[in-house]
Order: sequence, then C-alpha cells, then structure tokens
Amino acid sequence: MAEIHYSQSTAQALKGKVVVMTGGSQGIGGATVALLHSLGSHVYFGDWDDTKGRKVEQDLSSATSSGGSVYFQKLDVRDYNAQVALFDEAYNRHGKVDVAISCAAIGEPGGWFEPEDLNLESVRRTDTEGEKEPVPVKDHIDINLTSVVAFCRIALAYMKSNKPDAQPNGDFSKSIVLVSSIAGITEAPGLFAYSPAKHGVIGLMRALRPWAPLKYGVRANAICPWATDTQILGGVRKKWVEEKMPLNTPEDVARFIVQCAVDKALNGTAVFVSGGRGFDTEEGINRTLPQWMGEQNSVEFLRGQEVLGLAVLSHTWHDGEATFQDFTSPDRAATCRLPGFRKIQVACELALRDDVRYAWVDTCCIDKTSSAEPTEAIQGYIV
Repeated sequence: MAEIHYSQSTAQALKGKVVVMTGGSQGIGGATVALLHSLGSHVYFGDWDDTKGRKVEQDLSSATSSGGSVYFQKLDVRDYNAQVALFDEAYNRHGKVDVAISCAAIGEPGGWFEPEDLNLESVRRTDTEGEKEPVPVKDHIDINLTSVVAFCRIALAYMKSNKPDAQPNGDFSKSIVLVSSIAGITEAPGLFAYSPAKHGVIGLMRALRPWAPLKYGVRANAICPWATDTQILGGVRKKWVEEKMPLNTPEDVARFIVQCAVDKALNGTAVFVSGGRGFDTEEGINRTLPQWMGEQNSVEFLRGQEVLGLAVLSHTWHDGEATFQDFTSPDRAATCRLPGFRKIQVACELALRDDVRYAWVDTCCIDKTSSAEPTEAIQGYIV
C-alpha cells in the first residue's frame, strides 16, 4: 500500500477556504473542525447534538484568531432540505464552497440478528396498524449512507457555483472527503447495518472519482479509520490498549481528512488510518486488477467499460498539467482540465488493440498515444 503523509505546509492552503461538514460536535469530526479552524478555514458544520455542537462553536470562536470562523447548525442528515440549508449558509456568506466533508455517522444497533431474538414470531410481528415491523436498521443506513449520497449531490451543485464576488481560489483544487471505516473495506462480523453502509460510502467514492473531476473539477477521497480513541470504541478500548494494538487519536484521523481535502495529488483514495499512519488501499486494488479479476477478464472488463461509454479519454500535456478529451461526448470534443494532475496514475497496462495501448486508471481507459513523457504516463502517479 502507498503511504500518505500529512503536510502542515500543504494544509496552509486551506486558509480562507470555505468548508461545509456534517458531524463535528465530538470525536473525529470535532477534531477536524478544530484543525480546519486553526488553519484559518471558514467551517460550517451540522450535527444532531445541539449542546456539544454549540460548545465547539463557542470554544473555537473565542480562541485565538486564526483568520477563520466556525458556524454550527443543528442538523439531522436524513433531512435533505436541512443539508441544503447548511450549504446555503456558507454559500450566502462567502459566495462559494471549497471543501465538503461528510463525517456524520452512528454505530451499530444491537439485537436485530441475535439468535435469541430472531425467530418466526419476531419476523412476522406487526405493529398496531397492521403494518410489518419497520426494519430497525433503516435509520442507521439512512444516516450512514443515504444521507451521504444526498450530501455529495448537494455539494457538487454548490461547489460548481461560485458567485462573481467570491474570493478567487487560485490553483486550489476543490474536494469532497467521505469518512468511511475499516469496516467499509474489510469484513466486519456482526455489523449488519454499519458495515454495509460504510462499504457503500467506498462505492460512492469510487463512482465519484472518475466523474467529479471531469464534470465538476472536484476531487473525491475516503477515509477509513481503524480503532480510534472515541466513544464508539467503547468497552473494547481497555483490551485493545492492553494488547498494544495500534490506536488512532481523533486528531490523527483529522489530519488525513485535511490532507485529502487540500492535496491536489489525491483523488480516488481510500485512506486506511492505523496508529496515526495513513495508507491508500485503492492503489493495491487497482494495481493487482489482473491478478484478482484474471487477465482476460480484466481486459474484457475494460472493453465493456468502453462499450458502455464510461470515460474513454485521451490525454495531452500542457503547461505541466494533463488535459483530457472525452471521446464519449456527442461531438467527441469535450475537454476538461484536471488542475495539478501532472502524470497519469496507471495500475497496469492491459491491452494492445488497434495499435493503441490501454491502461487501467480507476474506471477510465487512457489512450497513451501522446509522445510527451510516455514512460511517466505509464508508470507515474497523479501528482
């Protein structure tokens, strides 16, 4: 796995930037709000816990000024209109949104699959109105996944709509950061609501990563923390520490959220955070595609992506940056710049067809016919 490092100097680019965030009253979210504020960002965050959220807002607002600001709004992320209102608050005050971070989540509800409670009587139980018993985990999945899909849709609309009088961004690369979990990239026995939802967050990031940069100029990344010293760790903390297992602080995870938010080189990563260190798990998945899918299957899969019209792109080089042409557009001439992306991330070269070499990049085929830096185009990362 490729290790990712937090850069304090890179993070300084967040000074004056406008950040909208769900979650933020405590734990990882609270640490992220505090770090962003210390960097001079204008942070607009919503959380269900009104008391703790107001306290975060008051404490940071009265702290030594960093040039940033903090605004809190009580928020139920299941309420689409309430999410829009949070973005509206930031947009109306600053004329833009630069970074969107989805951090709101809740833990696993207990008992739904427990053998002592799962029987024919319990699954047939109806309420007083004659309807089937509601799925007890629905709210958890709505909070941990459905609301995140809505959040991303809303975020992209606001992030593409700068007001004319908004502060210029220069070469700052806008981004979405989604907080998933180790339970979103590995098996998690017994987490029947939490793990499917967090896997869904990774799927959402993968859907965004080839799409959002091309259509909106917005990067997308995910964070997958392992054991972190928050209230969710609960009763296992003591044994975890006794066994000397890696343990993140909320501040550790916050640093990687910020790095993904600010670093132009990062798009489509799923950063596994363990013991304060971060590793991109997607790099290994992409690099080993022919091994786990099979070489012939992987070639056919790429061809299928092309048949479906999914982002068949050619690239040229201009001013040290990659310019892409989307050959699936009706006029075959739609171009899009990816600011700061100077090389093409290629996991493996898979096919040679019609004298054109294709390489797998997330969900894109890249036509490597450009004579400029062909070796780097085959072997490099997006940096």
